[in-house]
Amino acid sequence: MLCVIALAVSSTPANASLLYDRLEISMYGRMGAAWDPSSGRYIQGQRMNVTGSAIGGRLEEGDYLEPAIKLHLLAPSTDTSAPYVDFVITPSMYTQNGLFAGALSNNGDPLVIALFQAYMEAGNILLPNLRVWGGARFYRGTDVHIADIFYFNNLSGQGGGVMYGPLDLAIIMQSANSTSGQYNFDVNGDGRIGAGDIRRQRTVFVAQYVHKLEAGHSFHGLAELHLLPAAKVREANGTERGLNADMGWVLGAKAHFDLGNGSFNDMSIRYGSRAASGARGNAQTFFSFGQPNAQGVYDDSAGIQAVDHFLYNFGNVFSLNAYAILHWNQGLQNVSNVPADGTAVSSSMDFGVGARGEYYFTDHLHLIGEVHYNGVKQADTANGDLATALKLTIAPTFVPLGGRTMWARPHFRIFYTAAFYNEAAAIGLVSPYQQAVSDNGRPVKVGHYLGTRVEWWF
Repeated sequence: MLCVIALAVSSTPANASLLYDRLEISMYGRMGAAWDPSSGRYIQGQRMNVTGSAIGGRLEEGDYLEPAIKLHLLAPSTDTSAPYVDFVITPSMYTQNGLFAGALSNNGDPLVIALFQAYMEAGNILLPNLRVWGGARFYRGTDVHIADIFYFNNLSGQGGGVMYGPLDLAIIMQSANSTSGQYNFDVNGDGRIGAGDIRRQRTVFVAQYVHKLEAGHSFHGLAELHLLPAAKVREANGTERGLNADMGWVLGAKAHFDLGNGSFNDMSIRYGSRAASGARGNAQTFFSFGQPNAQGVYDDSAGIQAVDHFLYNFGNVFSLNAYAILHWNQGLQNVSNVPADGTAVSSSMDFGVGARGEYYFTDHLHLIGEVHYNGVKQADTANGDLATALKLTIAPTFVPLGGRTMWARPHFRIFYTAAFYNEAAAIGLVSPYQQAVSDNGRPVKVGHYLGTRVEWWF
């Protein structure tokens, strides 16, 4: 896509003039390298967190590139009430095997290239403040950057929506291509989904409303309804086999407090029921928690996410960004409903609290310090005991474009992280980092991660 646009720009002066004010290119990216000074093992991209996600700090994440292209089909205007029609496409590039992203550094192992966004949006045409969109998009709100999570209303997917002022309505579709689970039924038992087998999709109806208050404060309400239709085949003897209908619902509330000078405090809570119970490790509500009952439905499942996220700027000298995140899930509760395969009652809890302080020596030289504490308690992790990790990080940072703000980029960082695991996490080797450095399954109580990283967005 980038090559096609580059050729169009360079082909003729007329085409170049056409695209000059119609094309926007933005990007998020990170690249780096890592060393373990204690074991010498390869640890690039191996998180030290026990949560199974970046909740607990993201500096160990692997290489990732996400360019985005926006094409204005109508000439852009500085007037926010002017009509617009935009096309957006966002591919992403990363490695699934934990290697370096650069082909010359990984002996040519290929990158994974995925399409995250491809959608059209039009606004202010039929009515002022009326916007419509269709396609696949990042349908989500704010994030906790230092924990790399989009929380509360992350419903990124494929579908369409209508937005009018503070009201936002959408329909999102979700499915999967596995031979088990909620979406497919292997009728002939050949271990794959093909002709004659059953496939279905989840339909998610979403309603959101943002009520703006004085001084930049706001209140955000969220409601979701998830529907999965029955999908069955009738045998020659008249019996039916397949998937029973299921459903789920979500309610959530979020408050935003503007503290001035770029500072803020956001607090949210979200509850999901039945088939909309996803929460574990910041899972989207699409991902029903636990196992279904003997009828194949998630009537006992539930999930809660609670988040507090704030940033406070102490003038132009120091900034403090902190978060507290809790996920709680329950699965199958009625033992009489346990399926024949013996699936046990399930529950889960994971959490993370952390902070990043950034001291601005100059516009170009910053010093970052981070502290994170994260944990997980789940029956199939560390024998069901609470596994925790405490992480401490120091990261001298060069900011070539300057700026005394946490959002100034690009960042050139050198960082060192020490992780301290409790006994359950050490013995259970819960984090990917522990699994990578453990000597023949021996416990890992302390971890060391020395890395370099360049991170950018524009």
